[in-house]
Amino acid sequence: MTLRLFGCVCGQFHSPGAGMGMAGDRVTVPIPFYVIEHPDGVALFDCGLPASMCDREESYLKALQTQDLDVSLTPEETLTRHLERLDIDPARVRYAVLSHLHFDHAGGLRELPNATVVVQRPEWEAGFDRELSNHYGLRKRYFDLGHPVTLVDGEHDLFGDGSVTCIPSHGHTPGHQSLRVRSGQGDHLLVGDACYHCGVVESRQFPDYSDQVAMNRALDALLASRDAGTVMVFGHDPDQWGEQPVLPDARA
Repeated sequence: MTLRLFGCVCGQFHSPGAGMGMAGDRVTVPIPFYVIEHPDGVALFDCGLPASMCDREESYLKALQTQDLDVSLTPEETLTRHLERLDIDPARVRYAVLSHLHFDHAGGLRELPNATVVVQRPEWEAGFDRELSNHYGLRKRYFDLGHPVTLVDGEHDLFGDGSVTCIPSHGHTPGHQSLRVRSGQGDHLLVGDACYHCGVVESRQFPDYSDQVAMNRALDALLASRDAGTVMVFGHDPDQWGEQPVLPDARA
């Protein structure tokens, strides 16, 4: 089996436009995660929203709404349902590579009982630091679930063959990382929240809570690392997924 890369959308995020570096009082953006079928196992890059947020009364969802934020998620958009459509048993996912520990990127971990979490060491440590976790909104209820954890420092070759490489891109959170995937489908750079959408490449309008200097440095490094044919897939870019993103099995 050759390596295959799929993109899936696990619900939508609703926010004031300025919070996403976009025009408009309110915007709706996709919450993607990615499935990598490799001969040595299945890996996910991010896990989308927790399935519990299908319930509008979920406690953290209610807390978000007091901050003028919201998400929407249906049972057909959950991580498990996406994997089922790809004929992948969630129990056989080998790796869950997390760009960072925000609830919309780590929330689906509960649906991956046998996965090893792969995360940058500064990110994991920040999740257990009271001050940093509060500042960056890193909620242990979604990531501290007893999974085996591989902490990495800097670049990390996930399968040892150069096909899937973690790339540190700190700033959005203390240990944010992106992922490069090389396959017959081409070279894809899954940027994560190092850059919400293509407009931020020019505007450099990053979230207020983030480390602005580090985010600029990380984005510059990601842009400089591109080969001629590299496709950059941004963190929450509606233009890359359509106005109503529903891509249960679309190849990235």
